Parts: sequence; structure tokens; C-alpha cells
Amino acid sequence: MMPGGHGPMADLYKDADLGRLLATADKDDKIIAPFCHGPAGLLSAMNDDGKFVFAGRRLTVFTNEEELGGGTGENTPWLVEDALKEKDALIENAAAWSSHVVRDGNLITGQNPQSSEDLAREVIKALS
Repeated sequence: MMPGGHGPMADLYKDADLGRLLATADKDDKIIAPFCHGPAGLLSAMNDDGKFVFAGRRLTVFTNEEELGGGTGENTPWLVEDALKEKDALIENAAAWSSHVVRDGNLITGQNPQSSEDLAREVIKALS
């Protein structure tokens, strides 16, 4: 699991070590489960050919609407939803502030803090 908050947007999105771990985990079909802003860490994962590991994959993430309407968006240097779309991730979001989980194979993502319990349930289900 990769938690949310703005932390992943400060450094994990460009952390080469995390990128290698994520690329290997994905190749080995290990569960990867970020939520809220956590999917920003996915941006660090590149294939050997330099392409984004999660391009074409379905996921959810803290929405632009939630970011801009939550009181801190004005201080956010970039929007994680937009950054993932630019890398060709297929974003599937639900209504703002509602629990929403998307599973695409071994990638299980939650939209926001309200999604944490449902994300955990989906990870447990995937491990069963």
C-alpha cells in the first residue's frame, strides 16, 4: 500500500528506487495498492524502454475537484490526476469524497481517504 497525503507529490513521484520496485512488483504480478494521493508514486515507474509502467491501466486517484475544493489545492504544485492522465493512465473516478476503488489486475487503487476501508477489503480479497 502507498498512503496518500501530499508527501508522494513531493518526492515519491520521481524516486528511482520506488520506480524500480514498482516496475518489478508489477512484472511479478504483486499487489500494488495506492490510494488518495498515493498514486503519485506510480509516476516513478518506467519500463526498460522508458515508458510509464501503468500506461493504459485503469485506476482512480484523488480528483482535481477534491484537490481544488478541499482547501489546499491552491498550494499544490501540480494535480496528480492530470499528471497520471498525461502518462496515459485510464482514470476512473466517482463523485467527489465518495468511497471508490478500482482494480485492474494487481493494481488496486482508492480515490480518497474515504476509500481506505474498501481498498483494504479489496486487497484482502486479492490475497485470498
